[in-house]
Amino acid sequence: MKLLVPRIIRLGVLGILTQAIFSFGPLHAPVVAAEQVSGKRLLQELIEGARKEGQVNLFLVSSLTERGARELNQAFNRRFKLNITFHASLGNTTNEVPKMMEEIQVGLPPSYDVVYLSEGFLFPLIKGNGIEPIDNWEALLKEISPEAHQVRDQVSPLDLAGYAFAWGTRAKVINYNTDLISESALPQTRADMGDPKYKDAYFLPPFITEAEYGILHHPKDGWLKIVESWSKWKPPILTYEAGIQRMLLGEFKFAPSNDYYIFEYKNRDPKTPIGMAFFKDITPLTYTWHLVRKRAKHPNAAKLFALWTTSSEANRIYENLDYSATGNLLLGTGPISRQIKQALQQRNIKLVSWWDSKKNQDALQWYTTNEGKAYSGELRAAQTGRRR
Repeated sequence: MKLLVPRIIRLGVLGILTQAIFSFGPLHAPVVAAEQVSGKRLLQELIEGARKEGQVNLFLVSSLTERGARELNQAFNRRFKLNITFHASLGNTTNEVPKMMEEIQVGLPPSYDVVYLSEGFLFPLIKGNGIEPIDNWEALLKEISPEAHQVRDQVSPLDLAGYAFAWGTRAKVINYNTDLISESALPQTRADMGDPKYKDAYFLPPFITEAEYGILHHPKDGWLKIVESWSKWKPPILTYEAGIQRMLLGEFKFAPSNDYYIFEYKNRDPKTPIGMAFFKDITPLTYTWHLVRKRAKHPNAAKLFALWTTSSEANRIYENLDYSATGNLLLGTGPISRQIKQALQQRNIKLVSWWDSKKNQDALQWYTTNEGKAYSGELRAAQTGRRR
């Protein structure tokens, strides 16, 4: 079996998204699932269609690595008794979205049959008619991944039902240097980070994905003031990976970051002085998704892959600590996700996501409006200490 991983060619598109992303009408009607249809028959039809196609073009998360992509390919073929070739590119979803939008606008066939996306890009692509919904997805999911079917309202929730399928999650946590600070001495809430006693104790990320959740818990004006308080001492702006490395060298005491870093570093060296704690007011759970592109060249294999990667079988590959650490708390079946769930339960922490309710989902969509984009700009300026 052959895995082809081509180099990614990036178009010279300025800005993250074009204006066309935000100029859309109402969402398409949710895909109606028909579980009364024979799931076994539907699945067999999908498998036979994929067999005839013989390959699938994928854009996958970069942390999976080529080795992980090969393991996915092998496991996928074993599961469905196929000999499909994965043409897989690994990269960052933010860099890929402008290319996808350009394809939609110009009417070009998509470069990939399946892409992974983070949450903020889903609605623009749905409304831009860039995603192919999967008909009878619930009946198919029940056959392909019974464990995911049990939590299908989270795996493909609300207005995303049938359009996007969650294969991984990331809880936003506090990682800290256990040689420099105890868990009890950490800030208990997001507002506590602005306390002068934490001056020089942390860095901040260049993105505001985590900060955007604040409007689910605080009034917008009050939340801006809280975010601004974090940057009063002008902390360095660093990616999570770079900042945590410097934290472990003793430069910082703690770091708001992702749940998997403690497992990644402890896997390399069990003596690494890194701990994991949680803010008591807002602990976001972000989702990562697979979706099938409209006019996909290999639609059957693409649909099969998007549904299969919601399964525990696929998640075991994504959770392999040798190259990646993307657990799925929706399932809680992997070694990482089980430990994270246990830590959350022990500390009585309630996660919050954009998919907990229609109200939360509408808040995420608000960020795509002109008003929401302007507020995001204010958040970014507040977090980096460069208020406009």
